[in-house]
Amino acid sequence: MTSLEKVFNELDNMFYGNGGYRSFPLDLSEIENGYLVVAEMPGVTKENVKIEFEDGILTISAKKSKDEHATYLINERDTLPLKRSISFGDIDEDTITAKMENGLLMVTIKTKVAEEKPKRTIEIE
Repeated sequence: MTSLEKVFNELDNMFYGNGGYRSFPLDLSEIENGYLVVAEMPGVTKENVKIEFEDGILTISAKKSKDEHATYLINERDTLPLKRSISFGDIDEDTITAKMENGLLMVTIKTKVAEEKPKRTIEIE
């Protein structure tokens, strides 16, 4: 690795420091009974995307790949892993769905439906 590459790596770590992850743009919108997350991920295949939900936090991570055997004359596309987390409230984890189309990842998240409990009369002892 040349000294110039080392400087660029250090700058990357300064600006994208959380373990060398980069972020990606996304939109979060409210839909009926839940939310829709739309993330821009050009150049990423669905096989390279991982979506996890734990303790109310949705985490989307992805990796880009380059041809390891190519001799690049210009090399501007980075391959740092992508990662983004969003905290949610009361989510029905079993209804989370995702699809990927034209470089956009769409994750649909439904909120839990409050159960209607019958009115109960409490006896005084």
